[in-house]
Amino acid sequence: MKHAINVLMVFTLFLLFAQPARAEYDGKREWRAVWIATVNNIDWPSAPGLSSDAQKKELITLLDLYKSMNFNAIVLQIRPTADAFYISDKEPWSIYLTGDQKKAPVPFYDPLAFAIKEAHKRGMELHAWLNPYRVSQNVDNLKDMAPDHIYKKRPDIFVKHGKKLYFDPAYPETREFLAQVIKDLVTRYDLDGIHFDDYFYPNNDFSDESSFAKHSRGYKPADKMAWRRENVDLVVKMLRDTIKSVKPFIKFGISPYAVWRNKQEDPRGSDTRSFGYTNYDHLHADILKWMEAGWMDYILPQLYFNIGYPAADFNVLAKWWRDYSAGTPVYGGLGTYRLDANSKIEAWRSAQEIKKQAEILRTMEQYHGVCYFSAKDMKKNVLGINSVLRSLYPSPSIVPALRGFETTPPDAPAKADMVIKGDKLHLTWTGDKLPEGDASLAECNSERAYYYAVYRFKKGETPRFENGSAIIALTGETSFVTSGAGAPGYDYYVSALDRLYNESSAVKFN
Repeated sequence: MKHAINVLMVFTLFLLFAQPARAEYDGKREWRAVWIATVNNIDWPSAPGLSSDAQKKELITLLDLYKSMNFNAIVLQIRPTADAFYISDKEPWSIYLTGDQKKAPVPFYDPLAFAIKEAHKRGMELHAWLNPYRVSQNVDNLKDMAPDHIYKKRPDIFVKHGKKLYFDPAYPETREFLAQVIKDLVTRYDLDGIHFDDYFYPNNDFSDESSFAKHSRGYKPADKMAWRRENVDLVVKMLRDTIKSVKPFIKFGISPYAVWRNKQEDPRGSDTRSFGYTNYDHLHADILKWMEAGWMDYILPQLYFNIGYPAADFNVLAKWWRDYSAGTPVYGGLGTYRLDANSKIEAWRSAQEIKKQAEILRTMEQYHGVCYFSAKDMKKNVLGINSVLRSLYPSPSIVPALRGFETTPPDAPAKADMVIKGDKLHLTWTGDKLPEGDASLAECNSERAYYYAVYRFKKGETPRFENGSAIIALTGETSFVTSGAGAPGYDYYVSALDRLYNESSAVKFN
């Protein structure tokens, strides 16, 4: 981010709480993302232990698919169970990557660095998705953990819950270790965002008697639920501060369960009946407090219910997050995983349900886009979802600006040339080369150009660069090839965008 170390306090407050307005959806700026889940090999890789070449090929196939549907962001799960899809001296390799925490990919490569570079080449953000507390999906497999796993060193800060193993959020050592993991990630990788989902405490029946006895911080047993919420508050604030201390331009977002609290339990809650599972009362995540405190750069509620669902209507929930976001930019999480020709709920037997939901969110200015769970649904083209998404996204779109980030654009591209070769139009321009996925801070700052938007207008027409339908390409490369048919009847332009998608003036191709 282009920023000065010494900034006037009033200007800092303005940046924090001023949010770019979006009067209505115009097609040019919209976040279009997909979650790529690695836990249990849900989306990628298709199985543990594949060769590095096979892993790379599968990921490129996914990225090319989303690029073809004009997506501009990937949320990639890189730490599913206190293990890593990247080189780390703090946690072992993920079992979902190599099948063995003690084994690296063969031939050796860094999956995260590779994914970042490939996403950026396609003009796409990459947000690293981490699960803060989950350590193992099955405690029967703890014997297979790598010998240097933190569980082997400090078993006292972990709790078994059913068949799973978790960090105990109450221990200062838990918070400190998570902060070290995050600092290492944002320092060494050219990430666009750090992302957490809804998994904080697993539920109320968490066996934390020992940590409460040691670290109650003055709370009484009757106030244990509030103590748990404060434990999570502490780590959320600590992780945000850690991220911003290293790279202020990295976005920090959380994707909570759809229901904060029910209105029956709190007058500020949603008109829903999710009595057995809420953020506040069961996961001990006070999302409302975090939004009001401005701790997150975006909130991405998982709105995985259909329109009209009696206990948790999509419309009711979408409006609740709109009304209570406290200025925090909102993205909507949409559940393509619910699509099923044999669903008991009629709405989920058609991909049109997803289209209706996306269109509803476009009418609310607090929403800046959507993210779909999960990637395999598009890979399988469940119920024809891909054609629905292509109709929603006929042109590329630029990631919207979020509050609190620098807005100064990069320099415009230079030397924009075009030539027709055979039946193809070749567009080239002079610009910055993309950094590697593990580039240094000096290389991946927010002052330089990262991406380029290519526009096309009818020859002689006054260019309207605010018109999203005029964008024919969003790329991290300095060239673009398209059909040459009819090309002489059009004028072409290119603009530069920094890593925050601040856009320069456009340059005409000659």
